[in-house]
Amino acid sequence: MHADSRVQETWLRLLGGPAASQVASVEKIEEGYFAVVRAAAKPAPSPAACGGPDFRALESLITNLARTRAVYLNQESAYRLAKTESLRDWAGPLAEQVERGIRHAFAVVDPEVYARRVSVGLQASGWKVEQLQHDLRVSDGRFTENANLLRAIVQMVLSRGSFAAAEVALKAELSERFAIDAALFARFVERFARYRPAVFDHYFTAYPECSCVAAGWDYWQVSGHDAHEATEIFEQAMKEFESFLAMPPEDWLPTLAVDCCGPSITEN
Repeated sequence: MHADSRVQETWLRLLGGPAASQVASVEKIEEGYFAVVRAAAKPAPSPAACGGPDFRALESLITNLARTRAVYLNQESAYRLAKTESLRDWAGPLAEQVERGIRHAFAVVDPEVYARRVSVGLQASGWKVEQLQHDLRVSDGRFTENANLLRAIVQMVLSRGSFAAAEVALKAELSERFAIDAALFARFVERFARYRPAVFDHYFTAYPECSCVAAGWDYWQVSGHDAHEATEIFEQAMKEFESFLAMPPEDWLPTLAVDCCGPSITEN
């Protein structure tokens, strides 16, 4: 995700403000998204140790605070996100007091507002979007993928992105995942053409010979992997899946009559 110049300038302005002030400096980036910098009463070993006091300092400043999430700028290594600059990389000397725990710099984001904003753009692409507790479940009409809301928020904050930038990045990520799903399913169809291959929910399904009950492989197993890694995982799994399909039905469903048809899926 590319940094938004306006968001980055907001952080630099706050980080360049008076270092000793105990009053939290808060700037609204957009609805449901705030940048906060405040001096620590004493250095804390981690954001977890200072999260309570930081939030209490914002109770009169940010509405719906209870449902928001805080993302600390100096915790990029803890989130293990790829392609994210460290605070020192973009803030230079202004990062020193934050890294030492003398000042706390964090974003406060409302996940409900974030979900609504990015969902609009995803739906405009013709995708079906369902909001779950901490995820967005997105379908392109054939394949389904989950986007973890909290991880996406962290990515946005540490990239100094806006909601608009987050929407573009999430759309690109999901498009890539759908393309991988489609490529793998094409391989699946080619390999198991005689087993009536199909897609059901987040499974590639096939019907073992002499059975009307489908066996399925969960393609979410490759989520988070690039195309090369996904293909390697898929090919290894298909060796096992092929052996599974070749088994006599009574060996893998011993209690089910061979001529019994049903809609259930046995996951490999």
